[in-house]
Amino acid sequence: MRFFQRFREKEETGKRSQRNVEIHSHRGTQPSEDPGKEETDEGRSVLTVEKPKRDILFLCQFFYPEYNSSATLPFDTAKYLAAHGFTVDALVGYPKEYSKEKNLPLEETVDGVHIKRLKYLKLSRVGKLSRLVNYFSFTYNAYLNSSYLKNYKTVIVYSNPPVLPIVPIRAKMKYGTKFVFVAYDIYPEIAYASQTLTPGDIVSKAMNWINKRLYKSVSCVISLTDEMKEYLLAHRPELARNRTVTIANWAHEKERTPDHEAYQRFGYEDGQFVVSYFGNMGTCQDVEAMMQAAELLKEDDRVRFLIVGHGNKKDAIQERIIKKNLQNVQLLDFLTGKDFEQAVAISSCCIVSLEKGLMGQCAPSKYYSYLQGGQPVLAVVEKESYLAKEVEEERIGHSVEIGDGEALRDAILQMVENPKECKAMGQRAKKLYEEKYSYEVAMKKYEKVLRKVVGK
Repeated sequence: MRFFQRFREKEETGKRSQRNVEIHSHRGTQPSEDPGKEETDEGRSVLTVEKPKRDILFLCQFFYPEYNSSATLPFDTAKYLAAHGFTVDALVGYPKEYSKEKNLPLEETVDGVHIKRLKYLKLSRVGKLSRLVNYFSFTYNAYLNSSYLKNYKTVIVYSNPPVLPIVPIRAKMKYGTKFVFVAYDIYPEIAYASQTLTPGDIVSKAMNWINKRLYKSVSCVISLTDEMKEYLLAHRPELARNRTVTIANWAHEKERTPDHEAYQRFGYEDGQFVVSYFGNMGTCQDVEAMMQAAELLKEDDRVRFLIVGHGNKKDAIQERIIKKNLQNVQLLDFLTGKDFEQAVAISSCCIVSLEKGLMGQCAPSKYYSYLQGGQPVLAVVEKESYLAKEVEEERIGHSVEIGDGEALRDAILQMVENPKECKAMGQRAKKLYEEKYSYEVAMKKYEKVLRKVVGK
């Protein structure tokens, strides 16, 4: 790949330049390029004053005003840090599918965060090739703007897209800019498990090449769970424990109490038992157990299913609803704002799921919205995962094995037939969120990490 070949050439050039600096220093002379001096036409050296570096740059594909969690979580963090004494900017992709606002300016300042947006080639996210084009298109444009990173003490970069860390790696090599990596997902392993990539192919090799440099030079890696942290330490020999920290995601929606308007908005009767699924329906999520349970309960008038979101499995779900005449299932597009808040409010319990082989490699963001909303959780995950253990140990719901629709049906009926315990599960979920996963808890951890890295 020509892009990575160019990076290797620049990396070697950087190493030669560093050796040259060391040679000149050893000889007691200075290298010809001095960033603190400028040659005039008369040959005189004039001292110049370097512009003070700003504290933090957020580098990510999605950001304000986009409404997916890959955008809202970084923006939440940026706003908080800007309000707590840091100078904060963002270099991000120009919004498209996840934004209701059109014709946004290429630069603007929102809540103390100066945002610079890069336009790039964006195809439909359906299909492996389209996603790869989007990944590399944004990364390439960010790479062309890598000199922008020299103006910052620290860059916060995210794992989406997985090749994006190559930009701060180059900035660290060339300008000495520190960077923090937030691991939402672990690549390329998660791509192997979901059969998006094959070990040994060119993209896989590129990701492994980036990973070696990433984990060797990063100042701090933020993982979403202790399970993910331990996975990284076991599989990334370049990473040391003292450069890792666990900070979970959080919910950022307003809490709402279910009322007649909310039930009416979605066509349900007040107080009807609604089993909800929100978020991505893609290669990393198991939807089979949910659809099996819906089929098994289609004659039970007490239970309704509300499925909301997007992903490459959504069309298959729609076809199955029609084929099986599942009138107990409602399938909706991505919801935001009041619509999403009311949908969570009317939910009697909520499903979170992952496919097999993903333990330690990702953490569903909607889980935190369920806890914040006080909703019992049905976790369709591997029994050894942190989600299964937490749901059972904290008594906030039930866990079932991936693909086991009968077990999921039984768990749902147990909630339907024990409304007091179902309500108690929700109350415990709310308490767990407030104590362990709230926005304030996460932000204090981010602030502590960034003060240490920035030296503030």
